[in-house]
Amino acid sequence: MQIALLTDSAAGLEPQLLKKYQVKVIPVPLEINGVRYYEDRDLNLEQYRDMLADKLVGSIAQVRVAELVKNLEQLVAQGYDTVLGICPAGGLSTLATHLQACSGQIAGLTIHAFDTQTIGRLQGQFVEASAEMIARGDDVQTVLRKLGRMRRQLQTFIALTDLKSLQKQGYVSNGKSFFSKKILPLQTLGEINEQGQFEVLNTKRRAKNAYAELQSWIYTNYDALEDRMQITIVGDYDNEAFRDHWVPNLRQDFPKAKLEFAQMGVATALTFGLNSILVSWGPRWQEFLIE
Repeated sequence: MQIALLTDSAAGLEPQLLKKYQVKVIPVPLEINGVRYYEDRDLNLEQYRDMLADKLVGSIAQVRVAELVKNLEQLVAQGYDTVLGICPAGGLSTLATHLQACSGQIAGLTIHAFDTQTIGRLQGQFVEASAEMIARGDDVQTVLRKLGRMRRQLQTFIALTDLKSLQKQGYVSNGKSFFSKKILPLQTLGEINEQGQFEVLNTKRRAKNAYAELQSWIYTNYDALEDRMQITIVGDYDNEAFRDHWVPNLRQDFPKAKLEFAQMGVATALTFGLNSILVSWGPRWQEFLIE
């Protein structure tokens, strides 16, 4: 069995990791003012900032099945007979469902799609874990079982001030019933639920209070894990709250944990807003490589 790994550009993997793991990356399609772009290939974060300054409106577009089929056929030509797709949350992206739609269309290829129930660099950690398992000789069912355990033990929370894009695309499970305004004057804390939608958990009037709420959640696991804990925080380095408050405070408050800080990509910014902050914590992904 030759297993190929496939993900999309939202995973935010560095070029050296893509080369090391031989990952097939599908650029995330973006629709902005009626024009279709592809993340990283046609549009980077700086260009997206310029579009925001010009008040252009966009959303994540559907992945076209025909484009997926073309990429999958290339993997077959390279000698792969199995594809494992590591996908963003199903409520935020059609990658998983469209991969499943390709099953049976390509002779000699078995396709598995795993919904990470997250997005961005947090999704990328599932790709890294999968690649290491495959390199160790795990079969695809073993990899999927371990990824499921990893997903259950990781927690991801998101702080944002703007639900406009999420509500427009139907990504909010309960926000409309809680708030009458699409642009919230509060810091809103939420998570991505099992349906892949943003679920509002709480609101805090100041970023400091939102951080305190998050801190209390992380502490419930920190005492048990300590140096076995990994905390990943994704945001925009131009966001003062992210750069000057959340990042240094996490370093100070959880000194034994392994901390990783990542710049968000266009797909994450378009989904949650440039001022959003995503934080994930739990055991280091390397712990899931063994049973």
